[in-house]
Amino acid sequence: MNMLLNGGPLMYRRMQRYGARLIGSDADVLVMCHDRIYIETAMIRAARQSGAATVLIQEGPFCSIAHGGARAPVLRLKGALAPLATTSGLLPKIPGYGCAGHDLILAASPEYRARWIDAGVQQERVRVGGVPRYDPLALLPPTNALSSDGVLRVLYLTQPFAAHGKVDAQVAAELETMVAEGLRMVAGRMPVELTIRVHPRAEAEHVFALQQSVSGLVRIDKGERPLETTLGEYDVVLGHYSSGLLESLVAGKRILCVPVPETAFAETAEGDKQAWLTAIGAPVARSASEIADCLSAIRRGEPTRVQWDKVGAEVGVIDGQSSDRCADAILELIDRRANRNQAA
Repeated sequence: MNMLLNGGPLMYRRMQRYGARLIGSDADVLVMCHDRIYIETAMIRAARQSGAATVLIQEGPFCSIAHGGARAPVLRLKGALAPLATTSGLLPKIPGYGCAGHDLILAASPEYRARWIDAGVQQERVRVGGVPRYDPLALLPPTNALSSDGVLRVLYLTQPFAAHGKVDAQVAAELETMVAEGLRMVAGRMPVELTIRVHPRAEAEHVFALQQSVSGLVRIDKGERPLETTLGEYDVVLGHYSSGLLESLVAGKRILCVPVPETAFAETAEGDKQAWLTAIGAPVARSASEIADCLSAIRRGEPTRVQWDKVGAEVGVIDGQSSDRCADAILELIDRRANRNQAA
């Protein structure tokens, strides 16, 4: 709607001109991690007009290659009107993630590479690079040991999904109330220290309100340090469907997933993330008493049976070399294009 109100195709052409100025006339390649908003597709078109290649590095886990379905009425209405707006020329068509005709896609894993090929991307244009932002995880010392003093140290990864319209607001409030009750219950069984980590896009007031609802010692982590550098301070990481929860698991930390009900999601793609996290073998709690029981079991050191093959399909190989692999692939693409241009 904003695009239409600001001129539709006229605004889009302005975006392309802006992109062309940013790229310049001598750029070899435009590298991006996301390509599904108007300015990004305008940048891709500008790159092609300037003769630059485009490369997509998969941004991380939980990527939906095709367009996901919508549950919220407003999103369903937008989805119904989109074909009319694009076929009439009022708005440009937004392709699926990675399906904008890039010269190279660097997928997180062989499984993601196969999904892009199934979506119609030429197989020679998709290579496996891994997830560069996960490289630091390969350098972390083991973090699976429990605190020796008997205190259960819990890190809660909050998500502002209601404020961003991703989850029904009432359900989100009920979920946080349930988490607070579960933490109070487990605090009646053993010493507990809770740290609430502020999401980068969350309002501080939301976290402070949550802090007031939980008894015991509560700290606020404003997220000023990378998550992976803080994990050694905790016994367990609690969350919903945050990629940080998956990152914690990959780093060797015990996790507890408190899932958002499937029907509360505005988009099916968000619900798919949650369904995946509940099906990999990590502990899952759907009530306050289950939260308390799961945390108690974690404190006792009870083992879990995580399906690491599923995790690997989502995050790729964590070996500290993904950045190098992606950089090498991009340089190879540049050299290949340069040699082809010289031959022509």
